[in-house]
Amino acid sequence: MCMKSNQNDEKQTAFDDPDVHDTQICCCCHSDSPVYAILWPLVFFFSALTDFPMPLPKGKKPGQHRDWGWVPVLIVTGILVFVYYGYLHSIVLVLLRQLDRQAQAIGYLVPFNVLFILFLISYGRIVSQTPGHPNLLGMDNPTSTKGTHHDSSINIDRIEDLKLTQQKPDTILGDPKWCEACQIWKPDRAHHCRVCDACVLRMDHHCPWVNGCVGVSNYRYYIQFLCYVSLLGSFTFASSLAAFVEFHGLATFDNVALATVIVSGIITFMIGTFTMSHIWLVLLNRTTIENSQFQSWNKAKKSGEAQNRLIEVFTETGRNVFNQGCRANWVEVMGSNKLLWFLPLSSKQDAQKDGIHYGYNPSVLEEYKNEDASRRKRPSKQEKRPQ
Repeated sequence: MCMKSNQNDEKQTAFDDPDVHDTQICCCCHSDSPVYAILWPLVFFFSALTDFPMPLPKGKKPGQHRDWGWVPVLIVTGILVFVYYGYLHSIVLVLLRQLDRQAQAIGYLVPFNVLFILFLISYGRIVSQTPGHPNLLGMDNPTSTKGTHHDSSINIDRIEDLKLTQQKPDTILGDPKWCEACQIWKPDRAHHCRVCDACVLRMDHHCPWVNGCVGVSNYRYYIQFLCYVSLLGSFTFASSLAAFVEFHGLATFDNVALATVIVSGIITFMIGTFTMSHIWLVLLNRTTIENSQFQSWNKAKKSGEAQNRLIEVFTETGRNVFNQGCRANWVEVMGSNKLLWFLPLSSKQDAQKDGIHYGYNPSVLEEYKNEDASRRKRPSKQEKRPQ
């Protein structure tokens, strides 16, 4: 449901270079203005809602005032509560009381309530479920000093010691990347979110509408949430529009029913389109960040711009290392239990996701590594330039 993500922050880490630090931390500049510090909660809310980086007040750290992130959640809840009230008040009760069409009213009421309940459960799961963080899912990080990157007196030697002493996660795309913010090694497909101020495993994007990131541990709930919002909006829009056209002469249909039709129509169009795009990404085994990186890289390649490094996850021919075929890709995200494709309930497969190991295409991985090795042997553009 989030229309924007941390895509811009990933551009510096879009290439497979083990020596490149993950710099997509946050806007680390500070503002000394006391007025700005007072208004910081509102500024943070704007930043989280729009994904626009804002400078921090002096003394503040990324992740503070995240309680303001609940405002978009309350907005979503309020919109759906209005739709629920409008549908029952202006559609179902009119059919029952004024027109005595009990069968039609029940035909509207039952599927509407089923979809609404599934929406509430899936929304609750995505809001409450952690997306998965490297230091929570099996990575050895006994001496992390997260937060010291904000201190100007940071000990560089201490960071180098951390890099040497911390256990590196298993990776197939080369050496793991180091996160300067969390001061940990990150596995494949993990990225740092500047809003949450934390690394997220298989990060898809940060969504202010769920007050958090979408990652390996909650992506299935996110897909279910999008699907049920789209289905609920579509059913409400179609049935409300049909009833409004047929019975708009009744007084109770004039205002509330019309508003219900408009709001549900907007939900259907906006969220429905977004849902289809995410289902497409699941079938291709791409995250939103990876897809954005690929589109930018592909555009640059077609325009003839030189590329000094391979783009992460993809080969030069545009093949995805993690694309195992539509069915395998779907099962990796949604699980093998078909019933749980539709029910937002926990599963054993969810517990087995460590956020470090993923299925991959062996032939594409070999192609990726060969291209990577070939690229590393080539002289850089500066080396080719005559002196």
